[in-house]
Amino acid sequence: MTGTTIRRGGVARGPVAAVLVVCVALAAVLAAVPRAGAQSLAEGPLPAPFYHTDPERLAGARNGEVINSRSVSMVAFAGYPVTEIAYRSTDTRDVPVLATASVIRPAHARPDGPVLSYHHYLNALGQNCAPTETLVNPTLETVQDNAMAFLRLKLREGWTVIIPDHLGPKVAYPGGQLSGRIALDGMRAVRDDPRFDARNSRFGALGYSGGGIASAWVANLHDDYAPDVNLVGVAQGGIPTDMTTMARMIGNAPHPAFGLAFAAAVGMAREYPDEVRLEERLTPTGWDLYHSMRGRCTAMLLTLGAFRSVPMVLEGGDLMAEEGLLRAFAENSVALSPDVPRVPVFMWHSRTDPLVPYWDAEATAKRYCREGTPIVWEPGLAPEHLLGAVEKLPAALDWLQQRFDGVPAPRACTV
Repeated sequence: MTGTTIRRGGVARGPVAAVLVVCVALAAVLAAVPRAGAQSLAEGPLPAPFYHTDPERLAGARNGEVINSRSVSMVAFAGYPVTEIAYRSTDTRDVPVLATASVIRPAHARPDGPVLSYHHYLNALGQNCAPTETLVNPTLETVQDNAMAFLRLKLREGWTVIIPDHLGPKVAYPGGQLSGRIALDGMRAVRDDPRFDARNSRFGALGYSGGGIASAWVANLHDDYAPDVNLVGVAQGGIPTDMTTMARMIGNAPHPAFGLAFAAAVGMAREYPDEVRLEERLTPTGWDLYHSMRGRCTAMLLTLGAFRSVPMVLEGGDLMAEEGLLRAFAENSVALSPDVPRVPVFMWHSRTDPLVPYWDAEATAKRYCREGTPIVWEPGLAPEHLLGAVEKLPAALDWLQQRFDGVPAPRACTV
């Protein structure tokens, strides 16, 4: 891993203000969250048996081996059979974890047909925010996840779709290396489970923003972690390719998106507990904020953390002095990885994205191009971050279709 690099500073502006307005009413009706209990940042799995297995059974399984499964119904995918699977994967320290995913396979899907791993933008501190839960039992806080219904367009064409809970059982937002492993092992699980008839399928990946982080690490990790998966293409957009830049942009002053930054620090402490000793650094206000945000999803993280600041929640009050946290961010930043993808990549980012820096994404794409990645780099013009997903989504899906059809990957980038 290379050292931490900060390219540019700045203040993010964008869609968060509109989101905050919508979420204030939601915050007002939530019951007060108890503050009592042990001072720990750990997050355990949900109580349903589906999310649990004997540790010896998990340790003895191979990566991608399905351990639990259940059939569910999802409003977003009404009319299609959905199977949720729990399978073995590993965290960033190679410790076995029980990963989970939803698999939608149309009845008319042909044997060995296309399989897409779709990575939703999961900004969360609770496993109740994972698609295996939000798509089965949507709440006011998570109803927007039903936007994943756009995948029906490809289900009609016979694609099988995997939606992994890519933050893992510890909900380690935004741990890209963990997400990449969980997604790749989800592809192994679908390939090896005869129920999905995908033994010789071509696999692709798609994600934007936080889901783009997962997709970018799928591309980056594939050759070393899962070269046995027939991964033919990865489409990734709106990626914070260097999360240390994002930390600099948030800074130490009050910020509208501080809730996501605070959640990211908690997520890194969960995945790297020896390196990120956040429990030892939080102020009483910081603990109070954590307990109010624990288990919450994107909208409430933004609402509850809006215009808070590092000095309010962290002893010492300087984010840039938290070396362990910055190392964890760097380890999960594809821009700082010494490796580049060898699988075909379609990458896009709006030039006018006010939330996630365009310059980092552009520099990463150019580096991939120089080092031989078969990449198509597509700058966009969407005026805000979420619209950037929509702007290039049709092109990304068309590009993936060509990879599934066996068309050689083009290379369109500027060194």
